[in-house]
Amino acid sequence: MADTSMTPNNNGLLYAIIGGLAVVVAGGGFYLYKMDKIEPLPPVPVEVAKPAAPIPAPPVATPRPTPPPAAPAGPSAAQLSQARSYIADARRFAAAGDFANAEIALQSADTTIPGFAETAAARREIAEMRTARGQLTPLINQARRAMERGDFVTADRTLDEAERLYPNAPEIIDARRDLRAAQRQGAQPGTQDMRVTVLLTAARAAMALGDYGSADRALDQAERIDPRDSAVRQARAELVAAQRARPPR
Repeated sequence: MADTSMTPNNNGLLYAIIGGLAVVVAGGGFYLYKMDKIEPLPPVPVEVAKPAAPIPAPPVATPRPTPPPAAPAGPSAAQLSQARSYIADARRFAAAGDFANAEIALQSADTTIPGFAETAAARREIAEMRTARGQLTPLINQARRAMERGDFVTADRTLDEAERLYPNAPEIIDARRDLRAAQRQGAQPGTQDMRVTVLLTAARAAMALGDYGSADRALDQAERIDPRDSAVRQARAELVAAQRARPPR
């Protein structure tokens, strides 16, 4: 009968096999343990295709706005002439004290050119003339024209009327002085023509006020009456000197 007892060599082999199995089992367990600890890989993002951009519609043509109608043209030359003629009539009526007809003339100018600035200016001037102070200038002018004609009675009466409207006005005082001088000059025979004296007085008064146009017209009249009068020539020289001394505008 064969001996089945384990020899030392057989025992060593058995132990080696058992040890190898133990190592394999331990290694497998360690591997499984490590596998449980490994973090899962992040998911790979899947790129979703973007929808195609819509094709823009062609622009709609915007209609151009219709330009506004042209502004109406201003008054014609004929309208301007007619309106200014009415305005001149109104001023003449007002200078004569006829304010009713002056207003009628202004209304005609309004009808010819509504809103005309020159009509409005004339209406303001005539409104001022309706006051006591405004009526003074036409009366003074009437008195001086009467003096130029040698009509001292009319000149005196006109100045009386002016004094009732505006007593002690400087213009009336000056006109009274000129009237007395003309009356004295006219009473002396063989002296300067009375009309020339009045015109010289008026010319010098106008020069004192800087109204060289009125002074020139008065001297023109005096020269037509007596071109040889030395006083007229002297006044003409004074006017020329005053005009030269006037500062330029």
